Amino acid sequence: MYHHRTLLHVYGEGQVIGLDQNLAAWALASAWRRMTLCPLHGPVVIAGRTPDGEAAALDDDLAGHARTVAQTVRETLKAWKTRPPASSEAAVSELLAYAARDVASGR
Repeated sequence: MYHHRTLLHVYGEGQVIGLDQNLAAWALASAWRRMTLCPLHGPVVIAGRTPDGEAAALDDDLAGHARTVAQTVRETLKAWKTRPPASSEAAVSELLAYAARDVASGR
C-alpha cells in the first residue's frame, strides 16, 4: 500500500522482462510513503480505494498529486540533459525532494 486512499496496480514482472523504470510512479509512491521505495517498472495504474479495499475513482487531490509529480519528473529529466546530476544518489535525492514538495503543497 503506497497511500491509504489508493491502489497502485504495478506490473509485477516489469523489471524481469526489461521494462523501463517508471520514475513518475516511483517518485509519487515514495513521496506518499515518505521513504525511498524499490524502483517500479512499466505501466502503473492508480485508482482510488474504498475503506474495504476495493477499487474506486481516484480523489481529485490524489489525481492532482499524480499529474504534478509526473510533470515535475518530465521537467527534471529534461533539465538533466544540460545539467546532469553529480551521481545516481544525487538524482534520487533530487527527484524525491521535488515529489515530496509537490505532494506536501497539494500542487
